[in-house]
Amino acid sequence: MIKGKAYVPFRIQLSPIKQMAMFHFHKNPDTEYDTFELHYIEGESYGSGFRVLAWRKDGYRDSYVQDSLTISEEDEILSVGGKGLKERYIVEFDEAYFNHVDGRLDAGFVFNDKLDRRIVLYVDERIEKESNPLTWLPSVGNHLEEPHSMPLFFLYDFDFARKRDTDIFLSIDGNVKEVDPFAFPKDFQSRYYVEFSTNSVVANFNKAGKYALEQVEINEQGIAKTDSHTYLYEKVNDLYKLKRMTLEHETHPVEVSFSPAFPNHREVAEAKPFYGEFVIRPSGEAGFLKGKYNVLYQQGKAIINLTFPESWNTPKGANYERIINSMTPNIKSWYQTYQCRQVVQLEGMDTFIEWTRVNPDRRS
Repeated sequence: MIKGKAYVPFRIQLSPIKQMAMFHFHKNPDTEYDTFELHYIEGESYGSGFRVLAWRKDGYRDSYVQDSLTISEEDEILSVGGKGLKERYIVEFDEAYFNHVDGRLDAGFVFNDKLDRRIVLYVDERIEKESNPLTWLPSVGNHLEEPHSMPLFFLYDFDFARKRDTDIFLSIDGNVKEVDPFAFPKDFQSRYYVEFSTNSVVANFNKAGKYALEQVEINEQGIAKTDSHTYLYEKVNDLYKLKRMTLEHETHPVEVSFSPAFPNHREVAEAKPFYGEFVIRPSGEAGFLKGKYNVLYQQGKAIINLTFPESWNTPKGANYERIINSMTPNIKSWYQTYQCRQVVQLEGMDTFIEWTRVNPDRRS
């Protein structure tokens, strides 16, 4: 039974990326690229297929999208990492596959790049020894110069390809390239610098732009549901305030909780400032990120500021902490450089959102 209605002040959206693999060849780079990143993508409005992000030496990414997929450039911008998207091509893949059977990786692709060079890559693990997967947080927002949201990448069932009994091959325009070895053994097994996740949860929080806030219907338990979200509201003085929003996922939902509950737009109009904290928490052992919010009233508008004064918090004693920090020392601290400003027109409930990079030591 519907008991009330309220607006959702923020958006958190799921990307159709299901699986990811990265193949590094920094020690033997090409003239254009030094890493290939393979995505398996599947979604109702996207179709299914593969994309290769080619890491350029200038820090940007070129995107090669399989012609079976329908991906807008806006969606691409949110998920490429590095400094951002540079060039984008729709291509036909002669081969593209990503399988993980009995703990062994079997993945590869063949296509022609923007210079009409044939790219051939495959890796086939045939080792019988088991490998223990991890949960990983890649530093996708570390170098992005113009952020469009808070990027959230959680790589479950993450691992590195093993050297022993593994066939691996990379050639660009007929020139064979050696794939880099990984610096550390894992589970007492030597590895290639080939990272992969068979259960990737990729999302973005509060995407920049202009849009109308969504209004939802709330039941007797204070819950509102849409196709991909669940919202929990608490009622105070006949006003519904957002306590938690959950991005649903078949295996690993992501929660954003507010303390105190985020204010209703009607009380903001009373010109009283509001301050609080929020926590972004994926399921499993990925940890969490704390942020702070403040809301001020100004000439018929709600001015919302979101900041992230702390690094990403990983579980204490996580067995991959040493490996993570050795690969990217600021892999958890870059979140602190993100800041969001959101303006809501309280008449009509239209909103404008923008993100900036800041020096956390000089944040006002």
